[in-house]
Amino acid sequence: MKAGLYNQLLDDIQGYLKSQYQLLQVRSVEQVSQLIGLIIALFAITAIVVIGLIFFAIALAAWLELWLPMWASYLVIAGVMLLIALAVYWGRNLWFVRPIEKHLGAMVLGNPTSLIQQKQVVENQAAMQHELLERDVAEMQRDWAQVQRIWQMIRGLLAGGSD
Repeated sequence: MKAGLYNQLLDDIQGYLKSQYQLLQVRSVEQVSQLIGLIIALFAITAIVVIGLIFFAIALAAWLELWLPMWASYLVIAGVMLLIALAVYWGRNLWFVRPIEKHLGAMVLGNPTSLIQQKQVVENQAAMQHELLERDVAEMQRDWAQVQRIWQMIRGLLAGGSD
């Protein structure tokens, strides 16, 4: 009776693991597709913005030529671009990294909290799972040692009874 129950349990576990693996595959393909689409969109938007900024800078330099020599107007525009580049560099974590982490965390992990917090939660869960696994292994080793002692007692009784 117990053997059939164990076989049914193993079949159920196997079916559950297969369905979870298939679900993981489907979700992975979905998330990778969304991520690739986001990357392509970001590249396209970046290219359009860069081209627009180039034309804007040329137009602004041409407008400044009304009051300044040509070389000075282009130098002013280059200086402004340098200042903008420095501001973007100094604000990259606030303006780019954290929003991207939050967006990807929401998209891939299903949780919009910060990646640092999510990492800490996952590390804590992994440590707890490791402790539980070690406890279960130790319990199984104790049970196995008991089974071996009982088996040795039965052998001893059978060997002593046969004399």
